[in-house]
Amino acid sequence: MDIITTHGLTKKYKDMIALNHVNLHVEKGGIYGFVGKNGAGKTTFFKLLMGLSQKSAGSIQINEMPNLNKARSQIGFMIGPSFFPYMTPKQNIEYYRKLKGIKDKQETTRVLKMVGLYEVDKPFKSFSMGMKQRLGIANALLGNPPIVILDEPLNGLDPQGISDIREMILSINQQKGTTFIISSHILSELDLIATRFGFIDHGILLKETSHQELHELTRKSLYLEVDNPHLAIEILEKQLQTCQYIKSSHQGIILNDYLTEPDRVAKALVEGGVKLYELKRQETTLEEYFINLVGGNQDA
Repeated sequence: MDIITTHGLTKKYKDMIALNHVNLHVEKGGIYGFVGKNGAGKTTFFKLLMGLSQKSAGSIQINEMPNLNKARSQIGFMIGPSFFPYMTPKQNIEYYRKLKGIKDKQETTRVLKMVGLYEVDKPFKSFSMGMKQRLGIANALLGNPPIVILDEPLNGLDPQGISDIREMILSINQQKGTTFIISSHILSELDLIATRFGFIDHGILLKETSHQELHELTRKSLYLEVDNPHLAIEILEKQLQTCQYIKSSHQGIILNDYLTEPDRVAKALVEGGVKLYELKRQETTLEEYFINLVGGNQDA
């Protein structure tokens, strides 16, 4: 069951379209990895979801609740740490606990211990980037919300900090069934925890895929470099009857089919009038897949 869905969600700023008819689906109890470059539309999407910005068109549904504002109260979020610079972690979290109407005073202690800031007694203005991120995550976890949004939570963290946050997210997800939506530039880390991915570029949601489906796409593949990608794709689809490919930038095509029959692919392309400059086996990483996906979109 999807706990969050959007249909045709659009945000325009005068002549610029920040989000363009985004249809996104977040499964209940899952960890959704939201992947995109800076300026791709991730933060804009989060702000619309939280009601921090007004949509231009489209719809948002959260947990099948008819009252969207009430539904938003079920979401904890970190979209850039925003705290009082002169206050300690405890003072800042206490402020937000009261602001959110959470009566249990032990919540402040609980979330600060979870992110390793319980014994820190210095003002926020003296924090490192990693400590600021940890405090933002603590605030998002206040009150055990069923949905948690984390926008670039790993920025500024050292390797141990990244590992700690990863294990914490997995533990909360598995023990409490909390749904997470996480954006991150560290795609190898998202790959370790996400159950589903959404790839966004220039405000357009290019693709949604499960972790299993993604690993099928990023497994070993054939890389083709040709003089005429459009003709090559036509041959792949009509003659070899496969659509398991991604058109990458320039003259490259990644083929996730015929892995044991590269000679058959080469023969079909050459006989069809395509000049084949390169054909090699490769294994695509998540980062490479994203770059190829975005590159293909830019060439389209």
